[in-house]
Amino acid sequence: LIEASSSAKYLHEKSKIYKSWASYPANKFGKRLKTISELIISGSDTRVYYVSHSGFDTHVNQKGQHARLLEQYDKGITAFVEDLKKNDRFKDVMIMTFSEFGRRVKQNAGGGTDHGTANNLFLMSGSLKKAGVYNKAPNLKDLDKGDLKYEIDFRRVYASLLDNWLEVDSTGILGESFQKLKVV
Repeated sequence: LIEASSSAKYLHEKSKIYKSWASYPANKFGKRLKTISELIISGSDTRVYYVSHSGFDTHVNQKGQHARLLEQYDKGITAFVEDLKKNDRFKDVMIMTFSEFGRRVKQNAGGGTDHGTANNLFLMSGSLKKAGVYNKAPNLKDLDKGDLKYEIDFRRVYASLLDNWLEVDSTGILGESFQKLKVV
């Protein structure tokens, strides 16, 4: 309890140092990104921040809902990256966007998709060694029981960031060693 109280006090004090004037979306996602940018730009020692943007688990009427959610994501991340760049901090930040599950390729009867195996994972930073796509586009005609076949195990990305960005032992966290990608 003392440690949590001390951490809350630390973050509260850091949050007073810099107030962003960047235009973030007026939704939970945008507001949380703005708070994180203010903490980063203020010099907080916190190494990992987490923001959730929910609502993507659409088994029905997916098209409109995903379009709305992806627009919110786009506007929020764009404001966040621009704020970091304006303050010369984008090179110090690694943004990783992921989902805990993929989607099936085929639309179901409700106009949505069900849980699948493969998924996208996005990395953004001013310090990436190679910008762009690291794997080939999936072959929509070569599926595994209706699911996409993944090319890169997400644990390789995690291991790469843990070892080469956060400089911690990925094996101790992931329970085994994974080949690293040359992203940072």
